[in-house]
Amino acid sequence: MSCTGTCLLFAPMAVVPSIIWLLFFVLQKKHREKTKDIVKVFLWGISIALPVVILEDWSIGIFAEFAANLFITPFLMGFVAVSFIEEFAKYVVVRTKAMPYAFFDEPQDAIIYMITAALGFAGIENFVYVLVNTSTPDMVIGMTILRGVSANFLHVVASGFLGYFLALSIEHPREKRRFLYTGIIGATLLHGVFNNFIMELSDLISESSCSYVFGLVLEAGTKCTEEIFGIALIGTLLTISGIIILIGLYKLAHARFPRRG
Repeated sequence: MSCTGTCLLFAPMAVVPSIIWLLFFVLQKKHREKTKDIVKVFLWGISIALPVVILEDWSIGIFAEFAANLFITPFLMGFVAVSFIEEFAKYVVVRTKAMPYAFFDEPQDAIIYMITAALGFAGIENFVYVLVNTSTPDMVIGMTILRGVSANFLHVVASGFLGYFLALSIEHPREKRRFLYTGIIGATLLHGVFNNFIMELSDLISESSCSYVFGLVLEAGTKCTEEIFGIALIGTLLTISGIIILIGLYKLAHARFPRRG
């Protein structure tokens, strides 16, 4: 299955949810960032996708080769070879393309720019996913809605979590490593757990005989119970996590970094 013909005209829609999410979180900020700085980090989030895919493929190959001897299951492999690599890559974008510059001057900037990089990465990831896994405009719209709610929020939650602890690591230099490691490990765990839920749900939907329009369940019978429960569970977990990220964002709204010499 691949996106061709009329489907290609709709494929760019896959990036729209990332832009909507970006506007939502940026507009929550009391002291808004300049558009050019946001766009810069967003584009770097997009550009990091190709190196990440190459590194993930290489890592998965290495783990697969030694999986039996190291007792590594596909579940654990996903945490290390996918979730960790993606979260660390987004951190590298912020660490090199935001933190060294004057516009990165408030603790909440750590969350804002981690989310910005994450949404850039999610946007191109969704676009490629649509190209590979859809064949009609209707499927593009359905996949865009499904991944716009699930995959985008997944990246926002995980990277927002890391951004919060990144801010704490700068606010408290003596405990920098502890906060930074907590952020990276926590983001990896969140990403891995949610990613497994989303992948399993996608498999259920693709194999199901339930009726869907735009990715939403239409038939509510016994055979659809797992899908409905999965959608509700992911939605609930991501919503709770998103609220926590917003609380962290507001908590840092009036905080200031110590003078960095």
